[in-house]
Amino acid sequence: MNPDLASLPRLELAKLPTPLEPVRRLSHALGGLDLWFKRDDLTGFGLGGNKVRSLEYLAADAIGQESDMLVTGGSPESNHVRTTMAVAAYLGLKGVAVLPSMQPAETQGNFLLDKLLNAKLVFTGDPDRKYLDKHISHEVERLRALGGKPYMIRRGGVSPLGCAGYVAAAVEICSQLKELNIDPDILLCATGCGVTQAGLLVGFKWMELNCKVYGITVSRTRNECIAYIEQLTKETAEILGLDLTITSDDILVIDEYIGDGYSIPSPEGIESIRLVARTEGIFLDPIYTGKAIAGLTDLVKKGNISSDKTVIFLHTGGSPSIFSYASAITASNDSANSLFIKLPGVK
Repeated sequence: MNPDLASLPRLELAKLPTPLEPVRRLSHALGGLDLWFKRDDLTGFGLGGNKVRSLEYLAADAIGQESDMLVTGGSPESNHVRTTMAVAAYLGLKGVAVLPSMQPAETQGNFLLDKLLNAKLVFTGDPDRKYLDKHISHEVERLRALGGKPYMIRRGGVSPLGCAGYVAAAVEICSQLKELNIDPDILLCATGCGVTQAGLLVGFKWMELNCKVYGITVSRTRNECIAYIEQLTKETAEILGLDLTITSDDILVIDEYIGDGYSIPSPEGIESIRLVARTEGIFLDPIYTGKAIAGLTDLVKKGNISSDKTVIFLHTGGSPSIFSYASAITASNDSANSLFIKLPGVK
């Protein structure tokens, strides 16, 4: 591993390496694509997911600064918030979550877990998520004025340190590819704040792996994502001392599968959740991974990804959200069942 990456302070929170495994029944359902899942839903800590990798570096930095609380923000269904609050509890720190709008009417999913973790929940009253980092910053200033030592983590863990977790993941993936003798054409993942995709791009470029990284955005437009990710890759390479450049041409983002908006389930995403559950016994979520697999399915159907390609899907976790969207997932189940009747080998 690169000396600068290895020298970064890191807490060992995740159960690594996570499996890289074939999903043969799902591959068959999608027309014979050579499809593998990188199971970062199984990172283990705080119900797992991709945010654990980033928080290994962010929390270590907080400890190094002798902070006594972790302050971050996101939607009530944020996987990042849930994982950060779990890390705070584990380290004996106070966890503070800044959430947009008002308290949800129902306590379910990640929001329920935040409460179980005894997080302090601060509601901004402002439903616009784009101002959330400012609200987080204001809360940090308020806590500091009261004598606390808060450590601010931006929404989604957006920072070079957050990206370092997925630079390390890229190294892990490359090691598994060699062991399994796999030569992937594409790695596809859901993209929100861009931390995961940025880290993978830096890591694969450093490891000289010729594998395209597709991000299926679940919120921002393609151009917004590319700008965010390009800046993150530059900052991440800089802190790691890596002499590499990633341009906007290297950043592949598809924004056709957002549906009606962030955290709003799409019919295609719900169908994908059912399909993966019934073919592989693996659970996706309606906000991120469901929409990402819906994107993959459509890209294969349109011929944009041919069936002779080898594709890795990065499963970023998020299973608690299933319970918050139970009515959407179970609605129109009869029409969804007709989809599976058409798929060979799926009952």
